[in-house]
Amino acid sequence: MRLLTTVAATCLLACALVTAQGQVANPTNKTGVIGMMHAIHSTNDVEKTLAFYQAVFGLNGQVRPFQSTGPQILTDSPGATLRVAMTQIKGAFNFELTQFGNIERQLNKQPDIADPGAPMIKIIVRDLESVVAAAKKVNAPIITKGAAPVTTATSIGNAKSIIMRDPDGYFVQAIQGTAAADSPDGAVLGAVLGLTVGDMDETMKYWNGILGLELAADKSFANDAAMLDLMGLPKGASYRMAGGLISGSKVRIEMVEIKGVARKPYDLRVTDANASGMALRVGHIRELLAKHKAAGGRVLSRNGDLVEWSDTIRNVFVKDPNGLNLELVGSADPNL
Repeated sequence: MRLLTTVAATCLLACALVTAQGQVANPTNKTGVIGMMHAIHSTNDVEKTLAFYQAVFGLNGQVRPFQSTGPQILTDSPGATLRVAMTQIKGAFNFELTQFGNIERQLNKQPDIADPGAPMIKIIVRDLESVVAAAKKVNAPIITKGAAPVTTATSIGNAKSIIMRDPDGYFVQAIQGTAAADSPDGAVLGAVLGLTVGDMDETMKYWNGILGLELAADKSFANDAAMLDLMGLPKGASYRMAGGLISGSKVRIEMVEIKGVARKPYDLRVTDANASGMALRVGHIRELLAKHKAAGGRVLSRNGDLVEWSDTIRNVFVKDPNGLNLELVGSADPNL
């Protein structure tokens, strides 16, 4: 919607976007996810990270202060300040870069690619060669073996791609796409959200069973050499994948479970640098939060409860089983 796009360019959290629109629509009357709002990446230095995405991928945005009273409650961080840059990945979703201040937070903590909770954004590009050159020019660490693209299976079929880190250590996969007649202008053609998980079966119980998605997961592990090279993993490692659309959207999410290498949980607060997450529109938010708690899920917002963002909006930050931060945004009306 035009209003959503306009507001998204200047606002932080999904709740702010929904507040601008008024009541949250629930066309399916479903308890669970009914839409994707934006991806969230907390930074060490928001100007530096924004400059990386501008230089390498041509993404645009402007760092702005954000009125932080609501986010302080939502993230249970009294006194915290906040600055935001909302970038738009055409053909995909909005990608929000944040930097919290006036609060103690972890800085410069970076995951290994096999660590449960490690986030990734997979950006489909028009010209991979120029993206790789730009990444090397700004000294982005390249994870892929040989620091050169390899051909593997991707969400768009077999394609060349490469994995790098942004200035915060966040994993970014650049994938060579093919521009169609209706492709957006610019260097980027689309994007996919990525996440490393600790246990795929338990993760599917949460994302499909609690959140109501329909992700499909591999039953067995694979060890394709090119895929291991892409992820910078040694021989002897193996992986299995899951993927699908986020309900009510055209946004794809892909997950990977990796074994055969050392792993450690990667689990940060919303306010910590390099914390990752996404804002999701949900139906029957009270019911969904109760299901989340009953399954042993963690709640991050103040008092472990819904935040009264406005007369019409309720939202809450929770953790998925891998430590990913999820902002659930729903209607104040208990029937929606």
